[in-house]
Amino acid sequence: MSEPSYRIGCDCGTVQVTLTGSPRVRGHCHCNACRILLDTPYHSVTAWMPEQVDVTAGSDSLVSFQHPDLSMKKIFCRDCGTTLWNTNKMDWRVVSQHLIAKRLGGLPDELQSLSHFHYGARIVDVDDDLPKKD
Repeated sequence: MSEPSYRIGCDCGTVQVTLTGSPRVRGHCHCNACRILLDTPYHSVTAWMPEQVDVTAGSDSLVSFQHPDLSMKKIFCRDCGTTLWNTNKMDWRVVSQHLIAKRLGGLPDELQSLSHFHYGARIVDVDDDLPKKD
């Protein structure tokens, strides 16, 4: 049986990416670094190993922004500005669940969040049944 794969891309269609297998993490990140890099109260994510993320079109249109104070990068399309993933300290490819859902017409069950993490650093409370981990 082959591994699952998911095709996503930027808004203008220039960059196409295939995610293969199962992500290392799927959840809602409340860390300060994600808030700073992405300007959001928390980030609903899937995190993939670098070898699980294949840019199948438009690699020459990818731009990498290294945050000056964080060990994180934001990778986006230079033509339309869509962030395709960001990296963390472990160099995982952290892909927004919103982007995946937008491209696939919904978020597949196997990519749904399992928990909230870094919840002790939160700036908003979330009332759901998922585990809240510090």
